[in-house]
Amino acid sequence: MSDGERMNFCLSDLVPPLRWSDAARITALADRPGLPDAWWRTLPLHRVLAVLDAEALGDLLTGLALDHWPAAAVGDVLPALHVLDPDEADDPQVAIALDRAGSWHGLLALSGRELADQPFVKARPVLTALFTAVFLRMSPEEAPVPEPVFEPVFEPAAAPVPESVPELVEVPPEEPVSEIPELIDAAFGDLDDQTWMVAQNRVFADEPSDPDQLARLLAVHPTVIHDLEAALRDRLSRWLALPEAKPYNEHLTRLTETFGTAVPKDRFVAAAEWHERELRSLEVPAWRFVLATLPGYRLSGDWLVDGDIEDLRERTRSLIASAERPPTVPRALEMIGSLGIRPDVARQWLESVPQLRAQKASQIDPDRQPGGQHGGQQGGQQGGQQGGLKDVALTRRCFRQPDGRWWLRVDVTADHLQGAEVPLPSGFAAYVGLAPGEDRMVRSAAGEVGLSWHARPVLGSLRRILGEVAAEEGSHIFLTLSEEGMLRVRHLPAAEGGDETSRALRLVGYTAPSGTPDQAARVIATRVGLSAPVGRPELLARLRERGDRDLLSLLG
Repeated sequence: MSDGERMNFCLSDLVPPLRWSDAARITALADRPGLPDAWWRTLPLHRVLAVLDAEALGDLLTGLALDHWPAAAVGDVLPALHVLDPDEADDPQVAIALDRAGSWHGLLALSGRELADQPFVKARPVLTALFTAVFLRMSPEEAPVPEPVFEPVFEPAAAPVPESVPELVEVPPEEPVSEIPELIDAAFGDLDDQTWMVAQNRVFADEPSDPDQLARLLAVHPTVIHDLEAALRDRLSRWLALPEAKPYNEHLTRLTETFGTAVPKDRFVAAAEWHERELRSLEVPAWRFVLATLPGYRLSGDWLVDGDIEDLRERTRSLIASAERPPTVPRALEMIGSLGIRPDVARQWLESVPQLRAQKASQIDPDRQPGGQHGGQQGGQQGGQQGGLKDVALTRRCFRQPDGRWWLRVDVTADHLQGAEVPLPSGFAAYVGLAPGEDRMVRSAAGEVGLSWHARPVLGSLRRILGEVAAEEGSHIFLTLSEEGMLRVRHLPAAEGGDETSRALRLVGYTAPSGTPDQAARVIATRVGLSAPVGRPELLARLRERGDRDLLSLLG
């Protein structure tokens, strides 16, 4: 079920300007074939999208924004943009606008008029791409596009993987489970309208809605949403403790015994026939109800994991790296069994772990030498100890941004401005899926750019992009590849003055006011992949390990 079907809202619920405009006078809304009069305030959005597809509705809203509300901020025209993943609006025109605005929230703060005044920015296609991305999330679901995976590369001499990979371990048959959906419906069939909306969009949602956004749509204070959610979760806990919930609790126990520490989402959904049924009381698939009550498990993308997925991925990388020599594929599959990964999903789990590149021990990444040293005996020893693992979190000048992706900072030189290649650290090259000996082209806002890894990994000329963003020698660009394989480039002008803390933050791509040194340290720690709160000594140790001498000189 799509977001539009889960949230029973009409267009004017999602577009506040429609509520305070005399929409009846807006001719673009009237006389739409297949839609009734005043459809924008009476017809649920998923029914509108059955007549106007997401792109047509996005184009319609773009016209309204530019012609009728040019002074309204883009994020005020369609507030749902604030909770959209920027990668979902992965369009060349959006990428240019994002570079000009400097951040996602900066882009959403621009009005249509201000957007049109930005150099190199074409307001209409930008707005159409942004609005369409939101409506696509609310459209009937299409077959998912497989995401690129980073294939683990093991020693060339690795033994071939046996074809007899264990089959999926089926969930043991249950005593009559057909009664479970009826049990749930009987327990939650009397929810009032507001609680039902919170259940649909928060507690049992695949991607929970922002509580402030939900509060705006329901015209209540955000505390009401939080109180309703807390009360519903308490009711859920009390129901689970009742004797009549015993068959359901037994089902949860069977699942946890079968899944291990990680299981693909599709296997979880298919673990019982009734998981895919819609619960009449909540109008959500039953598997979402199960997910909300499965102790300790969290859904992260395509995986259901007992605990934090990044922690399990890091433990996987560390386990492979700690081997005396790069393991063969069968040995790697055996090793991760110690982490609770079941044999039937072990290969799939390995392929899902980003940055996992177990290569020859002699291939050393100079950007990961302690203190940034290159080559030499010390480098050879480190390569043997690390098992050749290429981890972007330990790669100099690579920083995890709020969108969850790792971005490489490139300090612009005169050569770059003249069209020179951009060297890439091998840790970052592996992160974006580039392998030794490979050549490929990637899309960008300024046309295709080459990626290659021969003597070293490099990115082709960025001269046109640098010119479009008015980059100068000494400024910074941050690079990454989107999940669709598009090169995204963000420009940050060179700092003019400022204290050392502010300059350090700028080097990791953070431009908001710096606050206290402790607050700045927490920001930088997060950007270099330290997930838990750490002290200053641990942060400096990580920077030394990565070779970020510029940051060390500012913070040390």
